[in-house]
Amino acid sequence: MSKVSGYLSIIGVIIVWGLSFPLSKLALYYMSPFILTFFRFSIGGVLLLIYARGIVFGKKEAINAILNMSLFVILLNLAINLSSNPALASVLIYTQPIFVVVIIRILGERINLLQLLGVIIAFSGIFISVDSGDFNIGSLIAVLAAILWAIGTVYYRRNLIKESVTKLNAFMSLFSALFALPTIGIDFRFTFNVYGILFAIGVAIIAQAMGFIFWFSSIKNLGPLTSSTMAILVPVSAYVFSFLILGKIPSYFQILGSTLALIGVIISQIGFVRLAK
Repeated sequence: MSKVSGYLSIIGVIIVWGLSFPLSKLALYYMSPFILTFFRFSIGGVLLLIYARGIVFGKKEAINAILNMSLFVILLNLAINLSSNPALASVLIYTQPIFVVVIIRILGERINLLQLLGVIIAFSGIFISVDSGDFNIGSLIAVLAAILWAIGTVYYRRNLIKESVTKLNAFMSLFSALFALPTIGIDFRFTFNVYGILFAIGVAIIAQAMGFIFWFSSIKNLGPLTSSTMAILVPVSAYVFSFLILGKIPSYFQILGSTLALIGVIISQIGFVRLAK
């Protein structure tokens, strides 16, 4: 039964995190990326606090919050705001396991041939996805967000792996709300509109609260490796929802490049599993 619950949870992750990309795009029509970031963390953080029934906090937790949430989501929202198709931003962001491989190799850890092959294929996919017709500053910011997420992931593995993941994420969300608050002054663009507010609240509930609750459940019942591998389907979900909600049809290069990038991530994940064994 736990396996069934785990697979249902990871399906929930794929759906809600994929849906969050076009919803964020809609919310950004009415507010700046910085205001949306504050909405997401403040509302989502309170819901996660209720779910976790407490927090863990400290200097290392704050550093991880800045890397894996605060700056990452600011860049994420900027990328979605500037990208022609939010689903493309999701593909570029979900290449973060590839950058984890690159970082741990730089730090002296061993990688195998499959991981190296995955890196090469994924980077090829990235370059094809953002061909001259699709590449813009949003694509670049999405890649930077993926690199930042990867740095935060490596930092977490080395410093916080033993902490309660639910209480840690509750703290990181609330801390990130405080971190994001002064950034609102950078671009205080806000159109008071019921739909805009509902979209922002929806992003907070879906992406920050429901997404992480589903994620914790899937990790508990399936394990981190299976969950991480299946979560690569989030960009596919993002493409589907971006088409259904925004009418965004991906170009040939986006489809080909995105497919290659995700295949590269999967190969790299398989290499990580074999190395762990």
